[in-house]
Amino acid sequence: MELREVTLLNFDNTYREQPQLSRVANQWIELQDIPGTNLYCSGQAWQKLTERIPEKTGRGITFIGNGNHHYVTYLFLQKFHQPFTLVLFDNHTDSQPLMGSKLLSCGSWVAEALGNLPFLQKVFLVGTCSKSKAFPSRLKNKIVLWLNRQWDQLVSAIPTEDIYISIDKDVLDRADAITNWDQGNMRLADLLAALGRLACRKKVLGVDVCGELPVSPAEVWSHRNELKRNETANLSILQQILSS
Repeated sequence: MELREVTLLNFDNTYREQPQLSRVANQWIELQDIPGTNLYCSGQAWQKLTERIPEKTGRGITFIGNGNHHYVTYLFLQKFHQPFTLVLFDNHTDSQPLMGSKLLSCGSWVAEALGNLPFLQKVFLVGTCSKSKAFPSRLKNKIVLWLNRQWDQLVSAIPTEDIYISIDKDVLDRADAITNWDQGNMRLADLLAALGRLACRKKVLGVDVCGELPVSPAEVWSHRNELKRNETANLSILQQILSS
């Protein structure tokens, strides 16, 4: 990966409760004052996000916050101008477009990216075990549901040299992370092994991570163990990426 800077996007204050991760970050981008960003992103909010998030962000390692803002990955993907594959670790397909709406959402951004970004060749959805694995039939040749844990086979199946990696920690078993969405059963050790294989054998254009647990200030103490678990997972993912 050309740029190894660590960026924290502050939509929801979740990283204020992760001091070790905050200390290693190169930049903190304040976004929580922008209305119209939770779950769905309005056109006005999108414009403000594009103005506030620097052009280079997305070419390093970006922590997004909770999964309600996963659509920000779309902003990063549109910056690339060479054929690439998105490798998405997520318990959900995020591929259901909002019919009749111009809004971008955390559940539609993959479908929108495949429909609008010509350099995005394919999406590999890894670890999805949610009951809803559906996506539009027009995307069936562009989306691969990768359900096994054969990481060397995964790397060999990816058709491009360049990849972008996006991780929603809801793909993980609750023993390794706690999110605000239903979760899968992948263990953190499996995710780290996959990242190691991908980083060694492919050119990684960028990495982002979401899946934090948003809590109010009054709830921080009662959720301290879950918040620590998430920080541990984030630091492990970061270390694996930086050491590969």
